[in-house]
Amino acid sequence: MNPIMKKSLLVSSLALALGAPAANAALVANVFGPYSWVTDRANFTMLDPTGYMVGGTNDVSMKWDGNAYNASSDYTGPGGAANVTASSTTPFFGMPWSAHDIQVFLPGSYSFDVTAGADPADFEVGFQNVTVGAGQIGMHMLFDWNITKNIDVFVVANQNSVFGSGIANSSNPSGCAFGGLATQTNCLWDGPGYAGGFPVNKPAGSTVWMLASTDGDGDGVMGISLPAGGPFHGFNANFNANMNPIPVPAAVWLFGSGLLGLLGVARRRKATA
Repeated sequence: MNPIMKKSLLVSSLALALGAPAANAALVANVFGPYSWVTDRANFTMLDPTGYMVGGTNDVSMKWDGNAYNASSDYTGPGGAANVTASSTTPFFGMPWSAHDIQVFLPGSYSFDVTAGADPADFEVGFQNVTVGAGQIGMHMLFDWNITKNIDVFVVANQNSVFGSGIANSSNPSGCAFGGLATQTNCLWDGPGYAGGFPVNKPAGSTVWMLASTDGDGDGVMGISLPAGGPFHGFNANFNANMNPIPVPAAVWLFGSGLLGLLGVARRRKATA
């Protein structure tokens, strides 16, 4: 385990043992320790209903506060609680896009009403029912593209994993590309845009992601089919990210380390009493 993550989990467990208050009854704090997490090069890969790649980008800036929700009721529609931000300047199919009202979810089963806050140009219907398995992280977001708003997207991510087939578009362009000649499914989009605009920042198909989107609905295609009625019905939006921790101030680490030391002394005294 990463030493930073290991230490953060110890301090996080101690804080919970001491009764650290939660801001929300259904909000679990410090999933990977007392950090927030950031990146300027998360990957977005869109796959068609049969698993062939249609586009994406590699310059998604994301920031996650490190907390997670554990109930469907934590989603209340546009303008509700959110704990992740994401943005990109690279158009998708020639049109600007954005993601908002993003929430991270712990393992469990969830159901989201996709008509909540529906835009007049978005005719989604029904519910999005998803399951986040043990050791996985879920992420629900609303996706705006062109004039359409509030398209429901849910991503189930494995930790420390490659995406899909482990093959990037540039290593097999004819096989991965969208269209009648495609032969390889679940490819990673490694084309523009790139973080900072530099192609050297493109990911490899074999990249191991801290959070790697996976087949969340068991249909053999990475991602979860987007809801009926929307402009991308049946398509699969995937997000993959290697994020860096924003450390808490050194004084907090010293406080946590001191408490751990005191607990150790107390245990030794009890054992020798």
